[in-house]
Amino acid sequence: MRHDWMLSFAVALLVTACGSASSSTSGHRDGGFNFGIDSGALTDGSRDSSMSLHSKDSGNGCPAAVTCSSAKVTCGIISNGCGGVVNCGGCPSGKTCGGGGTSGVCGTPSCTAKTCADQGFNCGPAGDGCGGSLSCGTCDDAETCGGGGTSSVCGSSSTCVPKTCTDLGFNCGPAGDGCGGSLTCGTCAGNQVCGGGGQPSVCGAPTCTPKTCMEVGANCGPTADGCGGLLECGTCAEPQTCGGGGTPSICGVPSSCTGLCLQQVSCPPADGGAPVTTTVSGVVYAPNGTDFLPNVLVYVPNGAAGAPTWGVTPFTPGVQCEQCSAGVSGSPLVTTTTDTFGRFTLSNVPVGANIPLVIQTGRWRRQTVIPSVASCVNTPLPTCTAASAASGACLTSLPQTHVQGDIPYMAFVTGSVDALECVMLKIGVAQSEFVLPPATFPPPAGSGRINLYVGDATGNKGGANLGGTTPSETTLVNTAANLQAYDMILFPCQGTEDSAAVTAAQQTNLITYAGLGGRVFATHFSYVWLFNDAPFSGTAAFDVNQAPDPADQTGYINMTFPRGLELAQWLLNIGAASTLGQIPITTLRHDVNSVTPPSQLWMEIGDPGIGGASVNDAGYVVGDAGVPMHYTFNTPVGVPAAQQCGRVLFDDFHVENVGNSHGQLFPAECPGGAMSAQEKLLEFMIFDLGSCVAPDVPTCTPETCMSQGFSCGPAGDGCGNVIQCGDCPAGETCGGGGQPNVCGGSSPP
Repeated sequence: MRHDWMLSFAVALLVTACGSASSSTSGHRDGGFNFGIDSGALTDGSRDSSMSLHSKDSGNGCPAAVTCSSAKVTCGIISNGCGGVVNCGGCPSGKTCGGGGTSGVCGTPSCTAKTCADQGFNCGPAGDGCGGSLSCGTCDDAETCGGGGTSSVCGSSSTCVPKTCTDLGFNCGPAGDGCGGSLTCGTCAGNQVCGGGGQPSVCGAPTCTPKTCMEVGANCGPTADGCGGLLECGTCAEPQTCGGGGTPSICGVPSSCTGLCLQQVSCPPADGGAPVTTTVSGVVYAPNGTDFLPNVLVYVPNGAAGAPTWGVTPFTPGVQCEQCSAGVSGSPLVTTTTDTFGRFTLSNVPVGANIPLVIQTGRWRRQTVIPSVASCVNTPLPTCTAASAASGACLTSLPQTHVQGDIPYMAFVTGSVDALECVMLKIGVAQSEFVLPPATFPPPAGSGRINLYVGDATGNKGGANLGGTTPSETTLVNTAANLQAYDMILFPCQGTEDSAAVTAAQQTNLITYAGLGGRVFATHFSYVWLFNDAPFSGTAAFDVNQAPDPADQTGYINMTFPRGLELAQWLLNIGAASTLGQIPITTLRHDVNSVTPPSQLWMEIGDPGIGGASVNDAGYVVGDAGVPMHYTFNTPVGVPAAQQCGRVLFDDFHVENVGNSHGQLFPAECPGGAMSAQEKLLEFMIFDLGSCVAPDVPTCTPETCMSQGFSCGPAGDGCGNVIQCGDCPAGETCGGGGQPNVCGGSSPP
């Protein structure tokens, strides 16, 4: 798979820009909370910062320095000051969090002991209401305790009826029975204590008054209420984050949020609570302003340099071994990629005038400015046209000239029968960009980005030229330094094989170039650069100079890997195909019998001349009849995929068949008219070949019940999932006729 900029990479870039991964999508830097409270809290309250549960780190500019120890807290849940929480544990038996009157500290619950006088007693034993016992005195000989009918009060003339704990409404501690006897009313369970709820001799939780957000001085994130509970103190409006200004649990702007980050805003939710953000949408086009492009990176830069470039730096000249992230500069603030209609939507875009925008795929790059972005609504960018792209007014087309933006530095070896250079004009690159190679490398600043070299094939003597001083192919390939000055080299068909003209030294130069990160495009007879020199020769089973029958057929796109599926969908969307995965192609050749993994097959034909072809439900040729027409491999060949950064592409057909263009002055050899399907294929591959290299990862195409011939019961889809194929009618059972997952037979009695 060759994705220019994968979503994981995009998110990682955003973290460096504004300190919050969420800023790329929702713009809510405080996010939701995932407490995951540890049910096995310690009983001694000795939690510290190592027990942090949802600790948001300094990514949002907050130091996250609040720990249980630093806050002098021994129990309950507290805020870490940055929108996260820390669990400081529970309390030992007999103590509760805040029970001693100090918030967040284990303590003995407050219970005010009663005296005999408080309770109106003057005799017998009694409880103090807090688990303690009292002795309230004795009566003289003429009276008895409770004898007058009042419990625990001396009196005469009546018999005293002893009270029970139930009679008294007590469930804990000692008490008197009112007649001079004593009672024991039990103990309290858990963290409850006798009289803890304020009612004497009744078990209850200790008294602890919870704090409010205002009382604890917090205006964001979760924080402790001082009694073991949690407060939610709100979220911050962008560009502020919780603790971002350096004060825990207080909204502030993080030091990392500079430039356009300060212009991101929070939006109130829509009716129904749906989230709202500031967006910019549009369509990315090829330089011609009419062909939309998939998988193109779109971002708002926020580099420290600020306007006008916002930190977007020039590309390093010459071939480079770059990973996908290496070619992106300007500290992207928000980012996305286009779909197979070229569409994109950027979320959480900074608000205001003159917001910068970068459109990039590989070393194709356009930097522009959005005149105005309004808050909390979508700002659609104008649709491009051929005229607006040519004038430079289109905001979302790749550049036609190096004045409009960056164009890869390319060398085209002109072929007498396959004029690849003509397709570059059709995709919109200005004719002024086609210039003679410089006398010395690197080329001077401001020169054209496409150099032409005349092919050296002895038969037809190469293709078109830029005048009598146009150098030959030999000039390009004889010197490694010359090759390595270019981002991309293209070798079209020369009309004859002429493999003897390619020397071992030249082949070594090209293999070295590709291994350093170079990109190579070859068609038909230019297999001379591939088929007999290791390691390129091992990337496919070459069997050259076979003749397909007929020479014009349907090409079947391999849709079993993501980029292939993207190509098939794009060709359909742009009108180059009427059936998904199939395009008409002409002037076919047969020089490869199969590709050798990990080389990637992109397209093949079913040559009736060698027995026909079988096409599966996905429109992909299967079986021995499939003849490869288009494949790629990454370089250096044979090293781990993570170390590969170059790319080679081979097409076994003429992309721009022109008969014989030898001696013509460019662009006289170029035919007019609308682009053909195979020219559209080349257009896609020009941008794909120039983009960053990643391993081609196959996808699994799920099987359906119908494709497996099943009509009932559960089944596998071949990709690790279960599908349900239905129930059987009355009188039949699933598999009853002897065929698994097919209704048949008779229902059992």
